[in-house]
Amino acid sequence: MKVKSKSKIAVALVCAAALGMSVVGNASAAVIEALKITGDIPSDPGNAFWSNYGPTKGKHVTVTMDPQMITNPMWPNPSTKWVNVKAATNGKQIAVRLEWSDPTRNDIMVRSQQYKDQAALMFPVNQAGEEPPFTMGGDGERVNIWQWKATWNKEAAGAAGNAGMQDVEDQYTNMAMGSGSYYMFEPDGKLSGLDTAHESGTKEASRANRGAGDLSKRSTHVDFGMGKNEGVYNPGRATGNIMSDASMRVSAVEDLNAEGFSTLTTQAHQDVQGQGTWANNRWAVVFVRDLKTSDENDTQFTGTKAPMAIAIWNGQNKERNGQKAVTQWNELQY
Repeated sequence: MKVKSKSKIAVALVCAAALGMSVVGNASAAVIEALKITGDIPSDPGNAFWSNYGPTKGKHVTVTMDPQMITNPMWPNPSTKWVNVKAATNGKQIAVRLEWSDPTRNDIMVRSQQYKDQAALMFPVNQAGEEPPFTMGGDGERVNIWQWKATWNKEAAGAAGNAGMQDVEDQYTNMAMGSGSYYMFEPDGKLSGLDTAHESGTKEASRANRGAGDLSKRSTHVDFGMGKNEGVYNPGRATGNIMSDASMRVSAVEDLNAEGFSTLTTQAHQDVQGQGTWANNRWAVVFVRDLKTSDENDTQFTGTKAPMAIAIWNGQNKERNGQKAVTQWNELQY
């Protein structure tokens, strides 16, 4: 497999130049060799395995991050300039650890003024032939993206019934939560609360009564209420949007696909685990997934190497969407 898809990279760069964009690219691809081990791979980035386990001690590859200057909104000065990368495999799973400098911890995003820290890995779904454009793939050239979110990490996504998911009242402690029907003119018996008895919903009751996350309630609650800004007042949750419906989250990492810019889509089946820690002005994040899955939209690690691109967002710098630090394709050897 080629490390670089030179023709497709050239097309992307030529198009950028034609649009008057400044282009910055990696001089060469980094090679990250996964350490082969036996036993479990720790998903905790702070586990001593990642710093003291034999050959891994002090071993990492430093990858230079570039500004995203291919499509609007371009981001000429991202905060993250480098990322340290390690990887390990036990023959059943593959794990990648990222570590980068970030003096601020941005893991709350409830108010519109807040932005979260994030990191992502990208792999081609089709491992045969040339890899797709590093610009999130292309039409018919699907990529698999694993995106870690600091907010989901703080909320302990995938644990305790996702009870840690933050909402508006968590940031605005004096927010009024109704004592019955939260809104005027709701149909009789169809409330934003947990039941039809005009009782206010609570976080504790919400954890036991999953609301929109429980399909059986969709036929009896017009608003799929849980007692917190639900139903037609939270259409994301009511329609099963993973960004709003915490019951869909299995970890702090979202498993996605794309075929070019503006096509990013969450997968129906979430297969990636991961978590992050922030200490000493640095984030460290570990992504873990089985080498093989049953999902045709997943990258299958069946060979010996795979192209891998990296992206990092700094919430303090208001980075989101295309406003990020990126790399072109690197090579993950496993």
